[in-house]
Amino acid sequence: MKFVTNLFKPAEAKPPAPATSETSMNFDLQEVAPFLTQLGNNARFTFPAALAEEIAHGLQDMAVDETRRWKLTCDFDRQPILMEIEALMDDIDAPDLTFFGTLDAVAEIQQELEAFAAAKGL
Repeated sequence: MKFVTNLFKPAEAKPPAPATSETSMNFDLQEVAPFLTQLGNNARFTFPAALAEEIAHGLQDMAVDETRRWKLTCDFDRQPILMEIEALMDDIDAPDLTFFGTLDAVAEIQQELEAFAAAKGL
């Protein structure tokens, strides 16, 4: 009877995949929210609501050489992953954003970074 009961138990949720890779780019402060919005519109990702606004707001009062990090769980290809976004204020209103995540998620972020830079003529 226990066998039959176990057949109908919901599967335990898998823990999110850990961050194993990274990519980064330097931004003008006013470009951070548009890039994060573009990244959030990528169908392969599901980020927490208002992530772009939260990070952009958090950058507003950062001093040069200050670092902040946001840790989050998001979905990539409908699977939960751990992701971190680190901001280093490299110059006045010029943060470096580093994205830490799984190899495939970081590769997708790199493509988005390249497309964003190309669209800006960088």
